[in-house]
Order: sequence, then structure tokens, then C-alpha cells
Amino acid sequence: MRELIVLNRLSELLGRCCPCSRQWLLAVLWMALGLMAEQASAQDCRVAYDLGSSGVRASSSRGDDTQAMLWRDLDLLSPLMEGQSLEALMPAVEKNLKDLSQQFNNLPTCLQLGGGFSAWRLAWQKDAMHLAHQLEALHAKTGVAVLVIPSAIEGRYGHASAQQALGPRLKTSHILDIGGGSMQLAGQDRSFGIELGQKSWHRLLCQKLVRATASCQLQPMQPDELKQARSLAYAQLQTLSGEIGAAQVTAISRPVTRGIHRALQALGLTTPDRIFLGHLSQAIELLGGGWTLGQTAQFTHGSSQFAGFLLSDMLLVEAVMQALDITTLDLSETPINNLPALLRDERAYEWAKRHPCYVQLFRKVGPSAYFLEPTQCDGS
Repeated sequence: MRELIVLNRLSELLGRCCPCSRQWLLAVLWMALGLMAEQASAQDCRVAYDLGSSGVRASSSRGDDTQAMLWRDLDLLSPLMEGQSLEALMPAVEKNLKDLSQQFNNLPTCLQLGGGFSAWRLAWQKDAMHLAHQLEALHAKTGVAVLVIPSAIEGRYGHASAQQALGPRLKTSHILDIGGGSMQLAGQDRSFGIELGQKSWHRLLCQKLVRATASCQLQPMQPDELKQARSLAYAQLQTLSGEIGAAQVTAISRPVTRGIHRALQALGLTTPDRIFLGHLSQAIELLGGGWTLGQTAQFTHGSSQFAGFLLSDMLLVEAVMQALDITTLDLSETPINNLPALLRDERAYEWAKRHPCYVQLFRKVGPSAYFLEPTQCDGS
């Protein structure tokens, strides 16, 4: 109503100079107001895609209104670890983005951002220039500006999601989130991330212990192999304490809350909501020292598929606790995702507006391009 009064008053003033043009002026002004409103709406409308290791999640927001999350299965991590080319995987990524984008209303007016996480960081390590080319191609074909998100920022996203999901039940300063390709120790102010998830750590351990990576079985281990595995796990986390300082930790993901915790329960070595370092080390000695994979699966009531990761998961968590010098690990399983934080990430959306410049910088510095100032691209 206020806009109508202003427009009418302005058209009256202009009409005194040129009476015959009052209606024409009013129409032009209304058109301008409509374009301004459409631009404002586009700035408020966002779509985000979480391009994870095992699927693509999508959500959109317009102001305070956020649409429900959509999901498509897509395993990028396993094929990349097995040596498949990124180019061969891109048609599936493109199809998933297009399929999901059709589910949102008013999409052409929305700014579309994709966050690429552990699988995309692995692709960067394998061939940075090729990945940069694929980012350009995806943007051209789908309209989605994909950024390769640094591991520390992924940790920040995860902590924000856990805080939202757990509320006062989250009593520790940090969360431990073990995904397929990466692991984050994430706090509100300080986080640590490393490309050492359930699948990637298991694969590294198999390589170092000279096991066949395609069908690697870690059990049973010889005493010197178990010692080597523990040393390798601890060596990966030497900078952990220095990066996040003193911390108490809640494990939120299934490799710990279900896999490790249930195994310890079967062995009579844990409490309902906590894991003790001493009990975890006992279990490692038992499983690693003499048990076969079949015995482990049978005793812990887990399938061979998931039991195959159990010992490597235990070794990783033991190393985390030792690196932080903590003796207990809280448990609070909760499903988290990166979308809420991604939708609120102002820096990421500023880069989405300047995606060609982002890709140029990505070619030079990789995922660290995220930390640069998007405004440096203006006027260039």
C-alpha cells in the first residue's frame, strides 16, 4: 500500500509536466517496482546441495522458510578410491542435481550452491586441474555453483547441526564425526578435519599392512602388525591437540555409537552412554590379536560387511582419545547434515555469485580458495 501511494504521488508530480503521460509513467514505475521485488526475492532465495560421499542432499530457503530435505543415493568415494576417473562419475552427479532441482519452486530466481566434501577433496588430490574443469562444466550444465569445502569448514557445519539436533544434551565442547572419507573433531570455535574416514582409513591401513585392498581383511593380526597399525593411526593425528586444544568429545556417528559401542557391550566393556579408553584398548587387543573376521561378526551380532571395519574404527578412535589425552568419550547418536549451515554460509554464497573467479583461484590453491575474500574478484 505504501508503494502504491508513493507511485501515485510521483506520477502526479510528473504528470503536471506532461499530463498525457501520467498513465504511461505509472505503468513504467510499476514495472520497475516489480523488477526490484523480483531481484530482492532472488537474493533471499537459496538452494543448497550437499554433495557427500554416499549421496546428494538438497534443501532450499526463502527468508525464514526452509523446505524439507530431498535425497538421492550416489557413491562417489568408493569409485574414486578404486581408481575410477572423476569424468566417468560426472554424468551421475549432473543427473542428480537436475533431478533434485526440479523439485523446488521458483528455481530460476534462486541462487544455487553445491558443497563438495570428502570425495571432492579426494578428486582434487588426484587431479586438481581436471576437477576445476568439471566444476566449470557442472555450473554451465546445471546452474549449480559447486565449491570444494575445506575439511575444517565441514567440521564447523557438523557442529552447528549437532547443536541444533541435540540442544542441551550436547554437554561437551566438541563432536567426533566419522564419515566415509573424512573425520572431524568439531567445536564452535576450533575444529580439526582430516581425510581419514571409515573407508579411507581402512584402505590406508590395508595398504600399509600389505593386504589386498579390494577384499581386505585385517583380522587376525600379528603382534607387530597391531603395533604398526596403532603407530600409523597415532601418526595421522599428531597435530590434533595443538589445533583444537583441551576438549571433551561426544561421538555422534554410527561407526562409534553402533559399531564400536555395540561390540564393547557384547564384550561387557562399556556403559550405556560412554566409552572408556582402557576398555577400548582391551577390545583391540582381543579382536586384533586372535579373532578372525567371522568370529568378530558372530560375537558382535554384526554382518561381515560392517564387522570388517570394526577393528580399524577402534584403532582410529583409540588414537583420537590418546592424541587428546582423554579417557572417556560421550555418545549421543544423531543424524546430522551440512545443509542448514550451508544455506546460511554467506561466504559460500558470495563465491557462488562469482563462481568463474572461484574456479580460477581454486586452480591455484585448491579448497583453500574458500578462505579468500570473494570481493577481490569484483572489477577484475
